[in-house]
Amino acid sequence: MTQLKVAVGPMLFLWQKELLEQFYERVAQSTADIVYLGETVCGKRRLSRLNDYLEWAKMLEQAGKEVVLSSLALLESGAQLQELKRVCRQSAYLIEANDLAAVQQLHSLGLPFVIGPAINVYNGYTLAKFAQMGAVRWVMPVELSRDWLVALKHEYAGLTDLPMQFEVFSYGLLPLAYSARCFTARHYDLAKDQCELICQKHPSGLMTHSQDGKKVFTLNGIQTMSGQVYNLCEDRHALNSSADIARLSMHDMDDLQWIESFALGTDAKRPDEHINGFWHHIAGMHCQS
Repeated sequence: MTQLKVAVGPMLFLWQKELLEQFYERVAQSTADIVYLGETVCGKRRLSRLNDYLEWAKMLEQAGKEVVLSSLALLESGAQLQELKRVCRQSAYLIEANDLAAVQQLHSLGLPFVIGPAINVYNGYTLAKFAQMGAVRWVMPVELSRDWLVALKHEYAGLTDLPMQFEVFSYGLLPLAYSARCFTARHYDLAKDQCELICQKHPSGLMTHSQDGKKVFTLNGIQTMSGQVYNLCEDRHALNSSADIARLSMHDMDDLQWIESFALGTDAKRPDEHINGFWHHIAGMHCQS
């Protein structure tokens, strides 16, 4: 059994450039093995641009991290497609494809890539097809379970001998859905095209509650996320036996402490309000000890 690697996923929230730079400086000093950089949620978020991410990539690489550039999960304009092509054409770093347009671009360029969690892959046949196109790593969709992962790996192994790394979303607010509408702008009665980047006001997302006061969802621009933090720290042994990489998705600076918990295998305790349902093939907002 190989040692489970720890990846810091792409920042899903809109942070000011200075704060994001501080964040990656701290990540560089951590024990994380892999760092994903780039905007994956909304093409209007341009507080940090590709050149900024490439500068941070150099800094992280010098600190011994493997760097991956992540692409948008929902392309909505020709300009965004051109930016995607620009990202794909740089060959210094591996690319995480979160949309089939990115897969097509990278395949046409003959470049290896990561299949991100926003792309629907639910069986070994689909994953084998992507492997033939150049995929070398698959980030499992967040709603799938460990049992599903084990079965899919077995199916994949029976179809091809192409190598594949398996990555599991293991900590953070779960990205559940994307929409052409911007829910954060709608909350402020703003049109999406005149949103004023209002999601800056919510660097950890905009919480929504049920009528009885329970956390239900987190709104993050066009992205709908879980209301509670998903946390597989107490499932680390099962992770280590079925996956290669644990992905941690941060929503504030304090989240960085979880890198050590996953990297070192310490006996970290999951807070009572955290969830792990999907991993255990039960309702996602539930928690199984």
